[in-house]
Amino acid sequence: MSLAVRRTWRRLVQTYTALCARDDAAKHGVTIPSGVWACVRCHEPHLELSALQHHLRTEHPGATAG
Repeated sequence: MSLAVRRTWRRLVQTYTALCARDDAAKHGVTIPSGVWACVRCHEPHLELSALQHHLRTEHPGATAG
């Protein structure tokens, strides 16, 4: 597969994920929350990425948010 085809395919998949995944989930009766972040280590929920990053800095030094 050529580089251009792979790049185009990757962009199509990203577009689907960003634009259609929530609608597709809603059609199947699955609710996807928006704007909720959870700590991988302790599963504490946060409504903003900056709050998660602060939590990781203070509660789990050395961890990254991504």
